Amino acid sequence: MKTRKPQTKWKPPQLRIDADFIWFRAATACEEELEFNEDLTFIVGSFSEGKRVIEREIRDLKTRFDTNDILLTFTDESNFRKKICPDYKGNRRNRRKPAGYLKLKRWGMETWPSLTMPSLEADDVLGIICTQGDSNFVLVSPDKDMLQIPCRHWNLKEEFTVEPEDAERALYLQALTGDSTDGYPGLAGCGPKKAAAILDKAKEGYWSAVVAAYEKSGFTEEDALKQLRLAKILQSSDWDEEKQEPILFTP
Repeated sequence: MKTRKPQTKWKPPQLRIDADFIWFRAATACEEELEFNEDLTFIVGSFSEGKRVIEREIRDLKTRFDTNDILLTFTDESNFRKKICPDYKGNRRNRRKPAGYLKLKRWGMETWPSLTMPSLEADDVLGIICTQGDSNFVLVSPDKDMLQIPCRHWNLKEEFTVEPEDAERALYLQALTGDSTDGYPGLAGCGPKKAAAILDKAKEGYWSAVVAAYEKSGFTEEDALKQLRLAKILQSSDWDEEKQEPILFTP
């Protein structure tokens, strides 16, 4: 007599979301400039409209992936990269957050499961939780830095999977090109094409090729390591759970 194996019940994926991006965009879209009098103009943010924008985005994500399981990640108030480079994101120092952003953030953290971690950006939180061994999730973020994380992705335009070897290459590409948005330069004069060519010719691993490129331009291995650590999106192996602090990456 043959026995029938029980069917494995399909479990919907968890959506692990870069909430910084969605919340910032929603708050920006709901700002309005009002003229108080001939001399005074001020900016206000509509909390109710911001909520509607965010709720619509979350609803669309849930519908697309047929799931109600979501986890939001937000950036902490402090940032460990400031200890590596005090000027990290210095170009944003005088840039204000859109009106109502913090109120929307508090509401979001009270409404949905949310996670922040001490001194980490939302990207790092995502990187850590998405490299802990489970696989039934989708990383939701439009940030190209997240290409360092090998898993299933949705960048708000297309779905794809990043393989481990591609994730590793993405890190070293970023260490060469830098990121003007985040305020670290990488290797001066090294754009994406030049960076790709450097890694394509690597014979002893990507790190050796990166160091050689920096030294050829008059910099040191220490300079290259600093840029690499600024570029690195943390993974589970880069986080000390007991001390609740990052483990600085060393190739």
